[in-house]
Amino acid sequence: MQQIHVQLTGKGVVTLLVTVALVLGVLALVWLLVTPAWAIGIGAGLVLLVRGVFWLFKPHSE
Repeated sequence: MQQIHVQLTGKGVVTLLVTVALVLGVLALVWLLVTPAWAIGIGAGLVLLVRGVFWLFKPHSE
């Protein structure tokens, strides 16, 4: 089994939190300015995209 080592620094955590805050802010603006349905659709698409990326990098048993 392969092992992947990831080192997470304080700067990485801050970058992640800022990115999440920006994405939520954009979704809130879409919710207010366009329609809630668009914001929900974009949010669901982002969730599926992130899950797909995790699935690609997850070690699979052979």
